[in-house]
Amino acid sequence: MNLSSVVGGTRRAAIPAAAAMVCALIGACGGSSGNSPGSGATQGVQNAPGGSGLQSTNWSGYGLTGSPLGFRQVSASWTVPAPDCGSSSTASATWAGIGGLVSSDPTLIQVGTEQDCNGGSASYYAWWEGYPAPSEDISSSGNYPVHGGDQVTVVVNSAALVLWSISIHNLTAGWTYNTTTPFVAVGESAEWIEEAPLEIGGGGATQASLSDFGVVSFSALAANGANPDLSIADSN
Repeated sequence: MNLSSVVGGTRRAAIPAAAAMVCALIGACGGSSGNSPGSGATQGVQNAPGGSGLQSTNWSGYGLTGSPLGFRQVSASWTVPAPDCGSSSTASATWAGIGGLVSSDPTLIQVGTEQDCNGGSASYYAWWEGYPAPSEDISSSGNYPVHGGDQVTVVVNSAALVLWSISIHNLTAGWTYNTTTPFVAVGESAEWIEEAPLEIGGGGATQASLSDFGVVSFSALAANGANPDLSIADSN
């Protein structure tokens, strides 16, 4: 599988749908406990047998870890995938965030897009979340539409890890969403993830079936404003 390639000096991480389903791209895998109150991210990380890396049932991508307060900014760009929708209800979320990758950091703040299928039709929206609060669907107002094929750029940034700026820019649709939110973060990791999100219903939270989204390629990745220079080693 093509985990990553360098294009014009910018690290790109390509994530096939099949790889995300089995978490074959272990570069940033968390979410094994599946306890988020809304669609968006889940948390919890398990060490792989023999210390070979991280395992997950619903995260796939890349991540960096460091010391507490080590990460204050993360950003990325991607093309919103257009899932191949059958008759089943499925979901997929694409996002960048800080925290939640290691067991010593239970905090997670993130921003991304979601691509769902219901009754053979695809639906899309942009969102952000400061776990454990529910995710914020910014597209529900109709002011920030998202469609498959849109080019988006997201940024999560904080100077002191207690007040965060969140930005989503849809270059295709021509809109930018900015907000700030108070959130106390440990900041031990930065990640770029494709996820099978949770669904909340009357029976509680269940992990959604993953949409057949094809391939998602992250580009223009940055952590603390610098190119993270990801490599296969970051998947172990």
